Amino acid sequence: MKNRRMDNMYEECPALLQMTRTFLEDGEKDEIIHHCKVIRYDSEEDNIYLIAGKSDITSFLLDGVYRCTINSEKKEIWCQGVIRERYCNKVGKVLVFRVQNGFYEKNINKIK
Repeated sequence: MKNRRMDNMYEECPALLQMTRTFLEDGEKDEIIHHCKVIRYDSEEDNIYLIAGKSDITSFLLDGVYRCTINSEKKEIWCQGVIRERYCNKVGKVLVFRVQNGFYEKNINKIK
């Protein structure tokens, strides 16, 4: 059964996307850190829906692996994955990020 509370926990949280590598042998790695906002997380599909912020939607490559870092008030989580879709609609510039490498958590309150 789907955990709706978990799915909604990171809505409206800021997120950072940064390319870690490309699939193409001669592909250029994008060094830009993109500032985004989480729309929702779909745990069944393992997709994070993001608004791209000021970044041009075409700057997100579909042939690369990205690190997605989500910051909430209490903790920071990150995962790796790929951009599955990118499109514009009435909400804004939407990215569908597919999680491939699970979530890792850093408890902000325990950092000295």
